[in-house]
Amino acid sequence: MFEMSRRAALRWGGFAALSSLAACASILGPRTVVITKEELSEKIAKPFPVTNRILDLLDVKAQAPRLQFKPQDNRVGTEFDLSATDNLFRKTYQGTIGVSFGLRFEPKDLTLRLTRVTVDQINLAGLPSGMQRYLTKLGAWIAEDRLQDFPVHQFKPEDLRTADRMGYEVGHIQVTDKGLEVRLNPKKS
Repeated sequence: MFEMSRRAALRWGGFAALSSLAACASILGPRTVVITKEELSEKIAKPFPVTNRILDLLDVKAQAPRLQFKPQDNRVGTEFDLSATDNLFRKTYQGTIGVSFGLRFEPKDLTLRLTRVTVDQINLAGLPSGMQRYLTKLGAWIAEDRLQDFPVHQFKPEDLRTADRMGYEVGHIQVTDKGLEVRLNPKKS
């Protein structure tokens, strides 16, 4: 009997503690989860190098991106090294592509995803200017289409369940010089 009472007391005590924490969320205010530049770089680099064929004209290979955080715009910039081989003359061109994006939280699968993807520049040394313009337009369309909504980070369900039990939900995502700050705000009642 004593053991049952002790278990029940512990269970109720734990429930009361969680309830108190949830109630305190609005008093304590927002919390912040930080994803460092190194963590984000590692996650984004996983699928690289990537090779794509563009209209049977070029085979393009992109290496892992270098990240540049742009806190003033709340965006992340990336630069990829590229090599493009012309399939007609078998000539290879080297260069870079610069892409920038914002981030949003997707609650369905607990991911941070790219949003508002833009191609800022494509430069391939030695490529004829007409082909450079064509490739820039085509590359921008392909990159924006393929990268829009691409997941770059997934939260562990248990982490967000704990935040949920404590009365928090994911709010604003802020790009800083050191990484991403994901704000956990008290839930609105």
